[in-house]
Amino acid sequence: MFSLNNQLELRKVTISSLLTCIYLPSIVTVISYKGLLYSVGNGSSFYILVLIFFAELLKSFYLNATNDIQAKRSKANKNRVGDILKSFVFLLVALFCFFIGIMLFGAPILDCHEETLMLSSLMSLLAVFPLIAHSGVEASMQLLFGIKNYGRDTITEMLVNNSIMTVCGAWLGAVVIPLDWNTPWQQWPVPCYLGAISGYLLSNVFTVFKVILLSAAQKYPTINSIINFLNNLHSAK
Repeated sequence: MFSLNNQLELRKVTISSLLTCIYLPSIVTVISYKGLLYSVGNGSSFYILVLIFFAELLKSFYLNATNDIQAKRSKANKNRVGDILKSFVFLLVALFCFFIGIMLFGAPILDCHEETLMLSSLMSLLAVFPLIAHSGVEASMQLLFGIKNYGRDTITEMLVNNSIMTVCGAWLGAVVIPLDWNTPWQQWPVPCYLGAISGYLLSNVFTVFKVILLSAAQKYPTINSIINFLNNLHSAK
């Protein structure tokens, strides 16, 4: 659960989550209005990945912004080119892992490779890219595999929760595929694609809700019981 000790981080995660709650529904609304909702996951929907990439990149710039002059100098001294190349390679590895994992969970093996690749790319962008942009490759690997705990880092906690909800959303989206409803949105990988987006969006909605809850607890002490309950659930993970 988030803490009020670092107001700057809370403000950053709130604004970042609100931006997500604006841009993702906007993309889905536009493509739905144009009748392209059931074509997501095809190569023709690559522009959606580009839009999400730039949106997440701008958000990462904001989350990593600091007023600390010494921190800025230390970051400037780092090997930027090496970090970018390392991040790119790690993203490719993550994409390949998602691709193989999705097929192991029941995706078509002999066909629909393009659709599976697009879904893997989306999940890499939503679940892995923001973590790399904020924490770096080494820390992201440790966080994703549960080797390292995010501690009191509110931003990292938000990003880890986003990653988990993205994967869970894609997995839950697959539930409707085998149902005999014969609807267009049951075609592979539309339910998983939209499920990943919904999971990521829902995680950001929860983030805003938790920040509002923390702020309200200062005025209404009775809300602290709800916060303590959420903290107990969080510590029981």
